[in-house]
Amino acid sequence: MKHYIEITLTGSPDFPLYHLWSKLYTQLHLALVENRDASDQVNIGVSFPEYYFNEEKGMGFLGTKLRLFAEDETSLQKIDIQKWFVRLNDCIHITPVCRVPLNEITGYATFSRKHIKSNAERLARRQMKRHKDLSFHETVQRYQKNLAKSPLPFIQLESLTNSHPFKLFIEKKPAINASLKVFTTYGLSAESTIPEF
Repeated sequence: MKHYIEITLTGSPDFPLYHLWSKLYTQLHLALVENRDASDQVNIGVSFPEYYFNEEKGMGFLGTKLRLFAEDETSLQKIDIQKWFVRLNDCIHITPVCRVPLNEITGYATFSRKHIKSNAERLARRQMKRHKDLSFHETVQRYQKNLAKSPLPFIQLESLTNSHPFKLFIEKKPAINASLKVFTTYGLSAESTIPEF
């Protein structure tokens, strides 16, 4: 990954940081969906330079910065990120496309989605499709007792297909070498690495 754009969330009284992340990431997802290539692949990945996670303390946060990475400058220009974030202009700062400073790279990391069963209503709906003899209320209560909790940083989103809320948990793992494959329409990948600097 040789080029990047950095987005800083400055926030405002109207948009607390967690709400701003939700709005920003929804728009980013739409931009990446629209800019998939002919084989339905995404060549733009994301990183969270201020990402912090401490499992022992049970806490994590994404910080206030997001970087979009691509192999070439054209890919980042083509996505026209300013257009997608126009309603958030008062709350964010976007840099122009920059070259990754190769002499400042401190390592590589993957940023991937971690699926955690944390939505009792979604699990209950799925269960009720298979077992019609249970009530929705009983099924939700049963799942709420056994929900997995995670201190991983997340972004609260809403499904664009059915409007159900969900948490996009993000896991960072260090990597030894650079590796470029493909990214999801959230800009995440368990295999493709992002340079850190």
